[in-house]
Amino acid sequence: MLIKKNYMFFAAISVLIAIAGQADAASCPAGTTATAVKGKIFNNAVPPGITLGTAQLEIGDRTKVKCGIMGNGGVGFDGSINFIHTLVCDDSLPVTHPATGQRETIHSQLTLNTTGTSVFQACDPSNPLGGSYGTFKETSVPVPATGRGMFQGVTAGRVVIEGTMNCQFAIDMKLQGEICMPSQ
Repeated sequence: MLIKKNYMFFAAISVLIAIAGQADAASCPAGTTATAVKGKIFNNAVPPGITLGTAQLEIGDRTKVKCGIMGNGGVGFDGSINFIHTLVCDDSLPVTHPATGQRETIHSQLTLNTTGTSVFQACDPSNPLGGSYGTFKETSVPVPATGRGMFQGVTAGRVVIEGTMNCQFAIDMKLQGEICMPSQ
């Protein structure tokens, strides 16, 4: 009887954890729709605490953009990662200037709050750049009121990033997740 009660307790906990994970991944504010995003980021660490590079993104089923990405933050002694990443993309979207009524072009932009963990090791001290190498995993969430262009109105979402950094401070990442895009 005790084994059956323990089994039922653990089964109930497992179901609650699964439901909570699904709700977190799929819940978007009213007026927005969960939209898949995936891609690759290639950047370099530009000391102190800045990264600069490019991102190739696929948003939804068909939209592909190339973006510049700049990060500002760092890695703590305990391996914790905290960055603010800003992406500006190569698309051009026509908009009407609210004061003049004239047509202008904007480029999509989004800022992400990124946190995570890393496992780094020291590089060979004879390496001209020194530093460290290793792997990391991050979670990025949109910063509200930072979107422009196709990201205008994005206030929520979750993107998981996995990457590596080498002794030359080259950083390669893959990302996948979803952002809450404004409903059309």
